[in-house]
Amino acid sequence: MISNATIQTPVTGREYTGDQRDALQALAQFYRALNARDIEMMQQNWANSAEAAMDNPLGGIKRGWSEIRPTYERLFGSRAK
Repeated sequence: MISNATIQTPVTGREYTGDQRDALQALAQFYRALNARDIEMMQQNWANSAEAAMDNPLGGIKRGWSEIRPTYERLFGSRAK
């Protein structure tokens, strides 16, 4: 169940326990994958659907994991933190 309460602490990924059915856990999994540069965990976080969409400054609009993945591969392969 999603609460309307405001979360006062940042989500870093350290909160991830493996339960992707919970919205906060899905967000924690995303940040764990992002911070660890873990492409396989990132893939698990995205829906395996052509309807999945990402719009960001690094890659523009991408649809489906096959288009989204290269954006994360470039990000994870960079020296930027």
